[in-house]
Amino acid sequence: MISSNRPDIIDCITAMRVRDETIPKCINYFNLTANNNATREEGGIDETCRTAMVTWITQVQKTLSLNPETVWIAMSFFDRYLSSSRGESQKALGSKREFQLAAITSYYTAVKIYEPVMLGIDTLMEICHDTYSKYDIVSMEHDILSALDWRVACHTPMGFVRHLLELLPKLSSHDSNTIIQVCQNLIDEYAIKDIYFSPFAPSVVGISCLAISLAIIDTLSLSKAEGIWYQLSESCEDFELSSKEVMSVQQRLLSRVTPTTRNKSNSFKFRGTVSKSAVVNNVDGGSLSPICVTQTARQA
Repeated sequence: MISSNRPDIIDCITAMRVRDETIPKCINYFNLTANNNATREEGGIDETCRTAMVTWITQVQKTLSLNPETVWIAMSFFDRYLSSSRGESQKALGSKREFQLAAITSYYTAVKIYEPVMLGIDTLMEICHDTYSKYDIVSMEHDILSALDWRVACHTPMGFVRHLLELLPKLSSHDSNTIIQVCQNLIDEYAIKDIYFSPFAPSVVGISCLAISLAIIDTLSLSKAEGIWYQLSESCEDFELSSKEVMSVQQRLLSRVTPTTRNKSNSFKFRGTVSKSAVVNNVDGGSLSPICVTQTARQA
């Protein structure tokens, strides 16, 4: 059964997708520095630095009990800034200190805009053990916002997931909550940490995570999962749920969860090849910061 509010929900999804199409796409900005000998010789900024910053920001988010989706928004600001070649963004790609400052400031700005509480600049400085001054943070924030032309309206993959689930009023709250949890974990543990996903629209990432979650949730039979996907496909006839972009993102996500699923394709037919625990419980460890920012947000 499709929701009686389908037109309103579809209109909302369409409006979100249209807005996302107006935002300049990110690029893999690490390719810009790949051949820079000076950068490479001094230790280099690479994808591991970005992953470390995501992990650090996520720790701050969890410690302060903030919304995990704000981390996605922050990394959207960050990736768009470093993709822009505007302002001091190129300097941030050549200095670990500036790279880290840009990531931290992106989160500070996202919290300011999207959270009901404010992460004070003094608190942020304390979290960073005074690695940066108030002037550093304020200057970087202005540079980021200017480079983005102050376009800070940002949707998240989970926003699309929730709207798509609203089209299925007969879906039990347990199944819906489980799907949301698995999708959020796919984003937190894989999508947000891999710059490969940055150029893709949030709708593409959200649809891909939803498809995978339907395949791996044990409480959903194969026929029920296929029925849900069919209903969504019928309801969302104005846009393709199994586009090439969606399939590309699915394959990348699955290759991160388990290599054995790399060659699976077509919608969400991955049942039996992905361990639910691998998605729900996996936590990526490792270094928390490319340089010496404090490793926890204690006392924040």
